[in-house]
Amino acid sequence: MFLRMIWVGAIVIVLMGNGCKNVSKKQSAANDSTFNELLLCRMGTIEYEIKTVKSVATSNADKKHVIAEVHIKYPELRCANNKLKYSVSDYINKLIQDLLKENMNEEDTAKARSIKSASSAFINSSKKNIENYQKLNPDDRQQVWYCDIIGNVEMQSNNYITIRFNYDSYTGGAHSNYAQFWATFNIGNGKKITWDDILADKDKFTKLAELRFKQINGLPLNQKLTQSEGFLFENDKFYLSDNFGLSKNGIIMYFEPYQVAPYSFGASELYFKYIEIAEMLNPTLFDNPI
Repeated sequence: MFLRMIWVGAIVIVLMGNGCKNVSKKQSAANDSTFNELLLCRMGTIEYEIKTVKSVATSNADKKHVIAEVHIKYPELRCANNKLKYSVSDYINKLIQDLLKENMNEEDTAKARSIKSASSAFINSSKKNIENYQKLNPDDRQQVWYCDIIGNVEMQSNNYITIRFNYDSYTGGAHSNYAQFWATFNIGNGKKITWDDILADKDKFTKLAELRFKQINGLPLNQKLTQSEGFLFENDKFYLSDNFGLSKNGIIMYFEPYQVAPYSFGASELYFKYIEIAEMLNPTLFDNPI
């Protein structure tokens, strides 16, 4: 028992860490009165810069009337670790472009080859759709179409760095779309981690996750998660979402709206403290925490 508590303590230590927004260790110390220089040396800091992309479309009839807009923020790592830098960059670029493409006309997706060009393509596509709609419905003033994708570094340690994105968009219809996207990368090899990397007992953790899913959504513990009951799990069986990340004190797993249930059911964010799942984790996950 004593040894297990030591190991759990190591988990907490290795994952403690604070992101910095293009800030050096010395600057961070100056800005934070609670800064512990020894702790930062133990945890390590990867510097990054927050990039911003904004695009706006106005009505042809009224140039002051905004009809579509894009607002994107994402971290760009500033480090010599090219494996990590390029892996994170590839993930971010693909995620943002895919989200923008989901909300534009098919003929405009070919123009989306970077975050900036995808933003412009979204604006052009939205403007065409809004103007076509208003030609048929001149008295119906459309709500502003938009796509907000805001990302930042959620956690970083000597071994891992976690990126989280908040997504919100509206392109007509009855409601907006929203989601969170989590990803944790191994700093050593640059790879995005999977459940197989961190779980020693996947079956036991899956059972716990299913119970947690039911608890946070106010479902009876004996509730069947079948299609006949209104759920969308493949083969009517609960599974772990690949949308997850390591935080300072635990693991967050996220199911998007529509992923496993109708939109009205909403999103599901499941949180697991390391101390409660220590026996289910791969012991090598937190080797050499300091």
